[in-house]
Amino acid sequence: MRNNPIRTIAEPLRGPLVPKGYDPELLYVECGRCGSPVMWEKGKASQILGLAGIDPLELDASCMLVTDGCPMCGGKGHYTVQIFRVGGDTPARRPPYYGNA
Repeated sequence: MRNNPIRTIAEPLRGPLVPKGYDPELLYVECGRCGSPVMWEKGKASQILGLAGIDPLELDASCMLVTDGCPMCGGKGHYTVQIFRVGGDTPARRPPYYGNA
């Protein structure tokens, strides 16, 4: 009997389990002065979060890093970094919808 390709695709993939948490290197980093995105070298976000004692298992896609300066706005030297968890507004805080569009 031939293998059914649809059945083969629908079966879950077997492989190593992906650990829970969020890769710190995927965090968005923004300058708090000018709002520009900041690109760091590989491993910098992990290093900063490790020094701050933040567990990567506590991170998710709603977390972002904000620096107090960047090379684009003239900041030089050492920067301070803060981590923020941003979220969407609750439906009660959104403006009312009008019209039919």
